[in-house]
Amino acid sequence: MSLRTFLALPLDEVIVERLVEVQRSLSSAGARVRWVDGKNLHLTIKFLGDVTDDQLGDVCRVAGEVASQIEPFEFSVARVTSVPPVGAMRMVWVGIDEQTGKLNRLYELLEKSYAAMGFGKESRSFRPHLTLGRVKSGQNVRQLREDVSEIADTEFGIASINEMIVFSSKLTPAGPIYSPMVTVKLGSG
Repeated sequence: MSLRTFLALPLDEVIVERLVEVQRSLSSAGARVRWVDGKNLHLTIKFLGDVTDDQLGDVCRVAGEVASQIEPFEFSVARVTSVPPVGAMRMVWVGIDEQTGKLNRLYELLEKSYAAMGFGKESRSFRPHLTLGRVKSGQNVRQLREDVSEIADTEFGIASINEMIVFSSKLTPAGPIYSPMVTVKLGSG
């Protein structure tokens, strides 16, 4: 048996509440968007895909080893963006700004460690963001894009990151169900 697995950084509750409020506001545009459930808002740092039962223990162990090498850090959550900015809109994102380089270092260590285990490396460059919603059709997208541009410079707060979570993901017609499998602390490695 295998589980869809990814690693993510949790967000402060206050930030999640602010993001959910923006989703509610943007939904008034009437566009067909599948909004990410508030309980599922997090910063995905590495998607592994299907992980077998035999691999799961090593996946969790490596997560702990990598996390111990990165001291806790903070990042700001700001800037609502239509993706792509022109053409057929596919998503609504919120940006992440982390100045110390720890977030990129964490990503690079995870990429290297999991590649050594046989998991694929990401083909695109790492661009940390929070997905608020995925656009399902062109219906009312012009209004949605206008609404996004009106709140583009919104700041949602500073996230304090001191742990990373290994999640399993089960896809259902109602949306994905994420279940934490292990939480590892950053630093003191």
